[in-house]
Amino acid sequence: MTTRSRLSRREFTALAAAAAAAPFACVRDLSGAAAITADQVIERIRKNIGVEWNLDTVDGLKAGNASTVATGVATSSMATLAVLRQAVKAGANIVVTAQPTFYARADVPVPPAGRGAANQAAAPPDAVFSAKHEFITGNNLVVFRLSDHWRLRRPDPRAQGLAAALRWAKYQRADDPQRFDVPALRLDALADHVKNALRSRGGIRVVGDPRITVQRVGLLPGTTPIQAALTMLPDVDVIVAGEVREWESVEYARDKVFAGEKKALILVGRVVSEEPGMSLCADWLKTFVTEVPIRHIAAGDPYWRPA
Repeated sequence: MTTRSRLSRREFTALAAAAAAAPFACVRDLSGAAAITADQVIERIRKNIGVEWNLDTVDGLKAGNASTVATGVATSSMATLAVLRQAVKAGANIVVTAQPTFYARADVPVPPAGRGAANQAAAPPDAVFSAKHEFITGNNLVVFRLSDHWRLRRPDPRAQGLAAALRWAKYQRADDPQRFDVPALRLDALADHVKNALRSRGGIRVVGDPRITVQRVGLLPGTTPIQAALTMLPDVDVIVAGEVREWESVEYARDKVFAGEKKALILVGRVVSEEPGMSLCADWLKTFVTEVPIRHIAAGDPYWRPA
């Protein structure tokens, strides 16, 4: 172990710059196309979202200049540094993300405040926050968050995307687009299918007896409160969810299993669960933004599992 474990801002910036050093690839010739700005793309999103646009949400411009002329759009569940790098390489300078870019609900390029304002004032700048912001500005990127309004669309595009990724769309129940009657199989086999279909490296976790037979499946992508599990679990055998509070839905499911009920909960992680929905978002954007290329870039599973 080295005596210095923290990465300096200069070192992190150098690494970020090196990551973006590769030449732009897959850039379409836009010399004859009409120019469109980031602000115009955002305005079209607001007009086409299908629900009333509310300014008091987490959605909105998080980094970059709205007047920037677009060269391409990339969607992702999380605008990680790796995703931003791939966007630059692909020639996309607008990134539409479901989750925060700067690690907190405030989504600003400084560490979140502690319990008091004095804590924030006394805290030194963070190398990762600073370098990521510099990477965005240095590469003329624009980051727009689309989360609250995207999940309000009906049917929920996050569940639609997750069902498509799991190849369950044909099993969807007519009365509820988030519930599916799949061919009967053991819970451990279903968990293996979910893991392989979503390319999970280590974030997947399961509550329930692996030997039980399951058929009725409910999907709760993203992050959900215990009320969602209370409503759904009585009518399904297993819930495939993104993220829940461990002391709420997980313990509720565990006590159901302990009481002898053949129920199960599979957690895949919030980012992984929302990725297929953001792939659908790219397809949706293509229907009304035609001036520039649009693609989806997966953030991937952030976890790995030890042997």
